[in-house]
Amino acid sequence: MDLLSEKLINLKFPNNTSRKNIFQKGDTYYPGFVGGFIRLQFSGKNTHGYNLQLKQLNKPCQECFELAKKLGDEHLKDFNFTSIQFNKNYKIAKHIDKYNEGKSYIIGLGDYEGGELLIYFNGADNPPTPIDIKNKFYTFDGNKYYHEVADFTGNRISLVYYSVEKPADIYQHDFLNYINKFNYIIAILVKDESTDLNKRLENYKNNTDRIIIFCEKKYLVDKYKKEIDRSKYYLILFKHRKVHSLTEYIKTVIPDNKSILFDH
Repeated sequence: MDLLSEKLINLKFPNNTSRKNIFQKGDTYYPGFVGGFIRLQFSGKNTHGYNLQLKQLNKPCQECFELAKKLGDEHLKDFNFTSIQFNKNYKIAKHIDKYNEGKSYIIGLGDYEGGELLIYFNGADNPPTPIDIKNKFYTFDGNKYYHEVADFTGNRISLVYYSVEKPADIYQHDFLNYINKFNYIIAILVKDESTDLNKRLENYKNNTDRIIIFCEKKYLVDKYKKEIDRSKYYLILFKHRKVHSLTEYIKTVIPDNKSILFDH
């Protein structure tokens, strides 16, 4: 841990411009990077869903990632993490983690004073609970609770261990293997909550494995995740900037050699 702390204190962190939800007002970047896997959406003919891809780092960052991964492997034996977020000397603003799956583990390294993790367990408008994470791991659900960093002095580096792999993800290889088993696909289009999805599924009860459910809104995906047996169906969110209609989008997802039965 001491070696990792020393290396991170001396490491020149790249400027991260993408995590806008953690920026203090007026900031456009902060010192931070991610090591391990990142989650990328793919699309186009024969493709859909998400892939996990290893983040390419420069040699000094990669060396720090390997040390941090070893630290996590030693102390978090029952926690499967895919990625580690590194943050340096930045007072991270109040935010919710959008893309992490489930709980995360966090630890603070360095020669800093203060810098507690402030977690809003009782709601974003109520006082937070300060958590001392210096040289010790703490776990919480950053998707559920707002959190931020308290004022600090000195060098404060935080490492967040988390997973980007979500149970509902559709990976390219699995999706292609699935649709290539059939000569036609049933595409059910869901545009709003007035759709009686169960009734429409009943119409194809003898062909459940051929059904792909396409939703135009994320809240519909969240709704149907709870209401249908997801072991039987693919549930896909329509989200593609290059096409303007759901039917057009489906044609980019399903291979040319497959027939599509559209159920609007």
